[in-house]
Amino acid sequence: MITVQRKYKVIKASSAKELSEVVNDSIQKEYKDTEGFIFRSSARWQCLGGPIKEEGLWYQAVVFIQEEEE
Repeated sequence: MITVQRKYKVIKASSAKELSEVVNDSIQKEYKDTEGFIFRSSARWQCLGGPIKEEGLWYQAVVFIQEEEE
């Protein structure tokens, strides 16, 4: 399996609690691509660094990492 970064996003929230809820919802989902019964790839969101607070808003960068068959 090879690991590929497919995309990234920055999640923005007005409170640390709201940010943690949105981030947790994102990283707990796993996306699987199958062809018949053969496992082809899986992917999930992962945090990139820690949360940042700037001008009253909280930010968290996340990347979408996918593992694929070679």
